[in-house]
Amino acid sequence: MDRKRAAGLPPPGATTAREAPHLAPTSLLFVEDDPFVRLAITRALNRTGAFAVTPAEHGNRALEVLAEQPVDAILTDLQMPVMDGLTLLSHLVERGVRVPVAVMTGQQITPEIADRLHRYGIAASFTKPVDLGTLAQELQRAVSPATVGRIAGIILFGFLQLIEVERKTALIVVHSTTTEGRLYFDRGTLVHAEAHRASGLVAVYDILSWPDPKLEIFYERTCRERTVEEPLQHVLMEAARLQDERARPASVTDPAAGAAAVQADLPPAPNARGVLREAMQIQGAQGAAVVDSATGERLASEGVVTLAPEKMRVLAALGTEGRAEDVLITVGRHYHLIQFLGSEQQAFLYLVLDREMSNLGTARRRLAALARQAQ
Repeated sequence: MDRKRAAGLPPPGATTAREAPHLAPTSLLFVEDDPFVRLAITRALNRTGAFAVTPAEHGNRALEVLAEQPVDAILTDLQMPVMDGLTLLSHLVERGVRVPVAVMTGQQITPEIADRLHRYGIAASFTKPVDLGTLAQELQRAVSPATVGRIAGIILFGFLQLIEVERKTALIVVHSTTTEGRLYFDRGTLVHAEAHRASGLVAVYDILSWPDPKLEIFYERTCRERTVEEPLQHVLMEAARLQDERARPASVTDPAAGAAAVQADLPPAPNARGVLREAMQIQGAQGAAVVDSATGERLASEGVVTLAPEKMRVLAALGTEGRAEDVLITVGRHYHLIQFLGSEQQAFLYLVLDREMSNLGTARRRLAALARQAQ
């Protein structure tokens, strides 16, 4: 399904999937005297895939590390033996170390300490005990902003497919009006989701039903859990079917009534047949049809068209939700491409293409021209 055209461009300054290819983990110097905390946080941040952590047990050891290797960012405790965090910060200023620094402390931050932290230009501060998931998210925002993107006004269905096509590893945090959900991708595969204390497909379907979502993308974030096994295209089609069922009035019991209502706006049968025959001349074409968007019923077809009416209705719902001009779904060896007819989108041209034999760009242009011809 291609929803980029329907979604529009992201706002200025947003980082998109195409703008953040193969980002290297942020090298982080983590300074903490408690061995248990040091090990737990080092492991947790390394597992996210967004950080490569070098631990140090106090400020003096941190300065030795900095003399041996460069780092992208520093996270330091404030209370430590040998050399505390504030003394470390003063040494960093003296040495001209210009990397983002975040602090973590279990003590109360007095106005005097807050003023010193402000003068040091601290990127973020965390209070112990910290939630490891929140720490990774906030730390990535603060010290590695190039690996975080923010997008609003986009259709979530289409953006997730872009993540799949680009084979991105990322955490997508989806914000609604009152809550947020998380979608984890591993090299383009949806592997895990969380929302409202639910996980897996239940959480995915919940998130995909939220109107006007705002997205934060944390690139290179991995997840150890695997709660979603189904291909993304199947998940999106099922989510669209569920939305379609929820939106359909209970009184609609006769699918044929919907088809009869739009007959006047559909192309005359001879014209439709001619258009379908031309569609079958497109390189790699396996089947073509004119389909009623409301019912999913085929009004005319050529070649091999196997999708049942309910699945055809789901295809239409994916497009009409965002007023898309066309929708592309890739399943196995085939492209399933639909092009809507007329501004009301009451019917669409449906084309099945062999992926190996077809030129997708040419096929989409030809189908768009045929749709204009059929109107």
